[in-house]
Amino acid sequence: MTLKRNVSTFVVCVLLCCAPINVAYGQAQQTSEQQLSPIELVIPGPLDGNAVRNPFIEDLLKLVFKQEGYNLSLVYFKRQYTQGRALRELEHGSDIDLNWSTTSIEREQHLRAIRFPLYRGLIGWRVALIRQGDDEQFARVTTLDDLKQYLAVQRFDWTDFDVFKENDLPIEGNFTFATMSKAVRTGLVDYFPRSVLEIGNEIKHPRNNELAIEQTLLFKYPAAYYFFVNKKDEALAQTVESGLIKAFKNGSYQILFNRHFGESLALLNLDSRKIIHLTNSTFPDEETVERFWYK
Repeated sequence: MTLKRNVSTFVVCVLLCCAPINVAYGQAQQTSEQQLSPIELVIPGPLDGNAVRNPFIEDLLKLVFKQEGYNLSLVYFKRQYTQGRALRELEHGSDIDLNWSTTSIEREQHLRAIRFPLYRGLIGWRVALIRQGDDEQFARVTTLDDLKQYLAVQRFDWTDFDVFKENDLPIEGNFTFATMSKAVRTGLVDYFPRSVLEIGNEIKHPRNNELAIEQTLLFKYPAAYYFFVNKKDEALAQTVESGLIKAFKNGSYQILFNRHFGESLALLNLDSRKIIHLTNSTFPDEETVERFWYK
């Protein structure tokens, strides 16, 4: 089948030192992998310098670009950046083509947000990692005020840190991700709130051997992970947005989401937990498409 494109020949090679992709992406019709045009995308590398940083995001990006007629190869930038540093690099147009992060008013002022909630809003549904044996004291928590006697941990450059500060919850922000579990284990902090999408896999990590998933509480606040690109890279933004919407409409996004998270969500018994509602003034006041969000 002849591909219908805006350009007749299209091969993109993005080197690590390149500026963000700035090409006219065309739409494609395909019946096989051989008909997909190759394209590379530079994204932040894993913080441990080794494993894939986020298997769901990797799979989702490949699915999104496939909807648009591209066979995507991901290039992980070798330098290890914190989330805040990676977003600044993206804004300046050097090294990185695309990133993903919780959105905020400030971030959307500096970067082009693709307003599709990658995790269906569940990044704002939080369950706590606690020390083994602390179950009873957390089970007695029923209100936001009850929770204020305990010290949480998050990274200071995560928007979640600002959410907990806004709600007057004691929080420590000066640990690295790798040492947060140790801070809970040794009693420097009391709990580590994690997304319901993350905690099932994280509890299996050796660093969490002496920790447990708290069984009675669910923190909820408005939050969404978006893809972000440089504001000058509108062509890339439109391609990613179009691919996301197509994948949602044809059901391939839902299949991928359930494959990665369905089992772990079921094990958390979310319907039976006490909900602690938190406000989040960093979340942009914008129109969102309700069907994209988890219910």
